[in-house]
Amino acid sequence: MSNEELNKLIAIKKMDLEECEQELNTRYYPSIVRIAMMNYIVILQKQLEEYSNNRINF
Repeated sequence: MSNEELNKLIAIKKMDLEECEQELNTRYYPSIVRIAMMNYIVILQKQLEEYSNNRINF
């Protein structure tokens, strides 16, 4: 994966993470949906960390 592609992927993941966090904090969702959203947020954060580490290694 090129550095440019990695940067685009990181930008998309960051936007998705911000949107998901905002939705979780501003709207009411049943607890099962909130748990799923929080799990997705954790996954996104781990992916961003992994991608950022890969970008540093380029």
